[in-house]
Amino acid sequence: MFRARFAYAAALALGALAVASSGLTQPPAGAGRGGPPQAPGPVEAKGEKGPVIRTRSGPVNGRIENGVVTYLGIPFAAPPVGDNRWRAPKQPASWSTTLDAAKAGPACGAQEDCLYLNVYTPATAKPGAKLPVMVWIYGGGFTGGNSTGAFGAQHDGREFAKQDVITVTFNYRLGRWGWFAHPALTKEGQTANFGMADQIHALKWVRDNIGQFGGNAGNVTVFGESAGAMSILWMMVNPPAKGLFHKAISESGWPRATATPLKVAEDFAVAAATKAGVTGDSAATAAALRKLPANTWPASTGTSDPTRPYPIMDGKLISIDMAPGFAAGKQMKIPLLIGGNSNEASYLRPVAADWPKVTDRRAELVAAFQPAGTSDLQAINDLVTAQRMTEPDRNIARLHAKAGQPAFLYYFSYLPPGQRATSLGAGHVVEIPYVFNTMRNPNPQDLATGQSMNAYWASFAKYGNPGAAGGVPWPKYDMSKEPRLEFSINGPVVREHFQKQKLDYVEVAQPK
Repeated sequence: MFRARFAYAAALALGALAVASSGLTQPPAGAGRGGPPQAPGPVEAKGEKGPVIRTRSGPVNGRIENGVVTYLGIPFAAPPVGDNRWRAPKQPASWSTTLDAAKAGPACGAQEDCLYLNVYTPATAKPGAKLPVMVWIYGGGFTGGNSTGAFGAQHDGREFAKQDVITVTFNYRLGRWGWFAHPALTKEGQTANFGMADQIHALKWVRDNIGQFGGNAGNVTVFGESAGAMSILWMMVNPPAKGLFHKAISESGWPRATATPLKVAEDFAVAAATKAGVTGDSAATAAALRKLPANTWPASTGTSDPTRPYPIMDGKLISIDMAPGFAAGKQMKIPLLIGGNSNEASYLRPVAADWPKVTDRRAELVAAFQPAGTSDLQAINDLVTAQRMTEPDRNIARLHAKAGQPAFLYYFSYLPPGQRATSLGAGHVVEIPYVFNTMRNPNPQDLATGQSMNAYWASFAKYGNPGAAGGVPWPKYDMSKEPRLEFSINGPVVREHFQKQKLDYVEVAQPK
């Protein structure tokens, strides 16, 4: 069977030309948000000064505006620079003067001193209120993104705060600073997944401090998109994060992804370090590595590059991949909400010329993916989306339900009216502003979709049941009906045995 990954390099090179000639369009970054692409979320908080909160490291105060207190730029770890580069995060230095938490810290793609977080609370929240907590982990291919917003979406929790839910967002190390292995570092006992170590450290900060903001450290929901969702699924099946969160939401989490083998990552680093004059695996080697400039490490060539900055099977933070971990019953036994969008292939950009290359069970393929009037481009995008997201999401939901745990499955296909005639579907990342309800200049349908998603997510954080939000009931996943809630152009709709013909076709060739 055609494996989509073999065509991705060509797709990335030719995708724009192929799409333009078809009359259908891949959504550009930032499209589908009820208005033009947005800038990142606010990097400075507005309003009058809020109450002083005493964290374990020192006192902070934020800003009150429209019934929400925003705290930006709180250090949750020491700067991972100098000798702290490629080490587990350490506690930040304590402070005694109140930190004016009105400005977000820098993104990790901009500088190494970047381990800061943000907290959004209702203005009425008091220590001991035990409000539910949501912790956001952003996407960006493990090389981009930041805690306040990226790709046209604002990652702030003000709308959640209005529903009495506290939101925390944080930065984590990216690129080679976040995902890197070398024998000298392995010999020291380091993880290779420093970005994930930051994620876990931030969750520990939440455990230790959120009560002072009015949050319940025993009711924490992690939610994330793409790389953030992948991180969550890996954390669910590997022990180091156990007990740090109690519910999980995966948005577009590529659930059949596999981590880079440790030796592949180490061999890449050894070759680059050797070229820079650093050899061996001693303590002196590790010290020399930490002094090398960023341009020592060759840039990634894209998603098909096996040496790109990416989670690594290091045997410490990641010892098993997502799907095998769920299949083995190793996942955290917690409620899970999982889903993706109708054109996740927008991230990978397959081209129409790839469609004829798919020869495995061709008659079944055409019956499932190319009914009359469907273009080759639409068919190949639907196939890649099903291979990489829609069927893997179903697989995880099945396995989680089989383990006796609540699983809620969704599919986001909503598009603003102006995009429906020409779009291939709702692209990768476009659901984010609807989840946070931060669309700019929304039309009535945009607004209804954002309010609906935001309420479902908040209800899941509160009760472990998104359907408690009211409106269209959202049933738990079960094998008899295989329900999935679709966020469609007609609003939320429950679909039973959703896309069964397509997903059953794809499942046959997926890894067992």
